[in-house]
Amino acid sequence: MARRMPRGQETRERILAVALREFAARGYAAVSIEEIAEAAAVTKGAVYYWFTDKDEIGRELQHELYERLSARSLAAMPLRGDTVSNMLAAFHAYLSALGDLGEARFFLRDAWVIPALDEAGRADHEDAVAMVRGILAAAVDRGEIVALDADALARVLMGAWAEATLHVLRTGERDATVKVVEHLIDSLRPAATTKPARRAPRRVDEQKAKPR
Repeated sequence: MARRMPRGQETRERILAVALREFAARGYAAVSIEEIAEAAAVTKGAVYYWFTDKDEIGRELQHELYERLSARSLAAMPLRGDTVSNMLAAFHAYLSALGDLGEARFFLRDAWVIPALDEAGRADHEDAVAMVRGILAAAVDRGEIVALDADALARVLMGAWAEATLHVLRTGERDATVKVVEHLIDSLRPAATTKPARRAPRRVDEQKAKPR
């Protein structure tokens, strides 16, 4: 039997759930602390007990959503796959999880461009860059991907990933975005070794008899 969380923690989670619903339905800027408290059936003091202000609620929600997406991505990576295949699998799982967020997608779409929430998003982004940098550096050492600077490559790839996510959230154009990112990631594979071309056999009429 699952253990129930403490009553205070239940209040905190209810505040977050209600805030997410209100942000998604009406937009982040339009929602106040008072309205969150009323919708969650708690006092304004209870909201301020758990959160300094609305921006802290937004940052916490953004972080939780990012953690959920990251967990789905990592779980999708094959244990024995090569680095490029793993990255492609993680990207597909990420976009799939994005589609499963329901109303949270609308908040996440806005949260990425709200300066007040950038601090939490930037911290999560830097953690992701560090993890990807390590994966890419190891892949370069194994010869699995082209020999590029792992730090620069990690930042370019994660920047593209973030922009792809925002593009899908804004436009819903998932398939076109997937094709672009797949092409970008696939280009990291080392070029296949070109084998020397076989010489075509000479035609019979070209085979001149040598003088005796």
